[in-house]
Amino acid sequence: YENDVLVRASTRGNGTIGEDMTHNAKVIRSIPLKAGFSKRGILRVELRGEALIKKDTFDKINKKRTAEGLQVFANPRNAATGGLRTKDAKETAARGIEAFVYQMGFAESFNGNELSAMSHEPVEKENQSSKLKAQSSKNALLTFKNHHEIIEYLGSLGFKIPTDNSTHDQPTKVCKNINEVIEFCNAWQEKRDSYDYEIDGMVVKVNDLQTQSACGSTSHHPRWAVAFKFKAKQATTQLLNVEFQVGKIGTITPVAKLNPVQLAGVTVSSVSLHNEDFINSKDIRIGDFVLVERSGDVIPYIVKSLSELRKGNEVPIKYPEFCPFEMSRFPSTPPINRLVRKEGEAAWRCENCICGRQDFGKYVYHVSKDAMDIEGLSGATIERFVSMGWINSFADFYRLDYEKISTLDGFGKRSAENLKNGIEKAKKNSIQRLLNSLSVHHLGRRASKLIAAEVDYILDLQNYDVEKLTAIKEIGPVLAQNIVDYFSNEKNIAVLQDMESLGVNMHATEEDKKSAAATSGVLLGKTILFTGALMQFTRESAEKLAAENGATIASGVSKNLNILVVGEKAGSKLTKAQAIKTIQILTEQEFVDLVK
Repeated sequence: YENDVLVRASTRGNGTIGEDMTHNAKVIRSIPLKAGFSKRGILRVELRGEALIKKDTFDKINKKRTAEGLQVFANPRNAATGGLRTKDAKETAARGIEAFVYQMGFAESFNGNELSAMSHEPVEKENQSSKLKAQSSKNALLTFKNHHEIIEYLGSLGFKIPTDNSTHDQPTKVCKNINEVIEFCNAWQEKRDSYDYEIDGMVVKVNDLQTQSACGSTSHHPRWAVAFKFKAKQATTQLLNVEFQVGKIGTITPVAKLNPVQLAGVTVSSVSLHNEDFINSKDIRIGDFVLVERSGDVIPYIVKSLSELRKGNEVPIKYPEFCPFEMSRFPSTPPINRLVRKEGEAAWRCENCICGRQDFGKYVYHVSKDAMDIEGLSGATIERFVSMGWINSFADFYRLDYEKISTLDGFGKRSAENLKNGIEKAKKNSIQRLLNSLSVHHLGRRASKLIAAEVDYILDLQNYDVEKLTAIKEIGPVLAQNIVDYFSNEKNIAVLQDMESLGVNMHATEEDKKSAAATSGVLLGKTILFTGALMQFTRESAEKLAAENGATIASGVSKNLNILVVGEKAGSKLTKAQAIKTIQILTEQEFVDLVK
């Protein structure tokens, strides 16, 4: 807000850069277009909050969509996220999104001082007079005693704050001691279903602003606030069948098809079984009744099979010997691609795809957010374009005929124009994004970034051998050989040259330039790797925090790894690390305590 007027709203993004959604924020009724901050001497202020949809509102939206023949939303969280990012503000308004405000990030007074609600002190600009300092010290924001008072103040200005609840059972409380905090959180864990909104936990905050300032913050989150996650919701249902999916590098992934069950606000009918070892370790069989939970109320997961309920007709799950899609696509021809499981790996793979399924997986990943980030190309749309003969290589994405696309059912001139804009934007991407998008085995975001920092022109990798690649820190011989194989393939080079001729950037950008390494920190000189589901961080933010403390992020478990940080449901990386005595294994909290 500036001069009491809403001037900008954005998504959180990566914490530094988010998507501008001002046009959508202006149609959310719980976000005032004007608010009287100037009465407190505040010129400019940043507020932080969350977008939610009431459970009963969500049900009404889905009933309406069903009546209109539209696909229903999976859950309120996804519907709210999509509503913020849509380019049609009318769609945002139609979803009944409500914005809860839970923090004043910063405020700037009329005399130009920044007033941080976290620090409780004015941050003075250079060359300011003592008169301005005196004016700043009298600013009304500094009269706030604590965080709760700020929240109440925002509520008085018309913002929706967490104390709002139609059940009148308030979800916020100023507690006197930690035992009262624990009691309050546990009580809400038991009655979470009575709340108007889907929630998966509480946030415990230090109330005193000066203590908040003393606690400080990491690059990812404030130290004065911590999440209390509720126990994952669980349900029992029957496993009806198992389908085997083929990934972009030929990995065969078993997916359990379940008798649909309601769990934490969504219908769960499919759950990944990950790999053969996962199935065998839990002795999961077709026909079993299984216990399913949603980790963090997001990802469905099979906790165990309920063997005591077996009737004797359950069938062990058998992995296919050959590519399942090859057998379904060419039923009259004997299969030729026997699956391979390499030593030290959990996955079975098809190494010589002829059915086209791996190519499809590569196309989907190429346009994904982690890779070239092209909006408007869903898996269904790509599959449609492939079936029409429009997509036969990565290069074909950059020569699409937008006039023809605009005539397709479900498209139109506006959709085609948006797709064109997304593809033109992707052409300017960094080469680290392009490298990651190629689906070279083991070449992920981290390794792509490291390699992009060493090359000026992506096609120069044709001249790199294993020795030269392994000279790049953290690039091991297996990945190096995969890169050499990829850039030795004439067909792959032809596709990259074709992409370049269509305007796709092949030269290192500013983003690709090597960032300055940390020269100090508790982890200086250590290599570190994260595995499993982290509760306090995203994987990217955890790696950033480790790097800021001097660590080098490893791309895999090896004898060169110093530390493995283990989140929930860690898999083969943990098993492999336990066999190497020199690797220190830490929990997520132990990692947090270490960097503190």
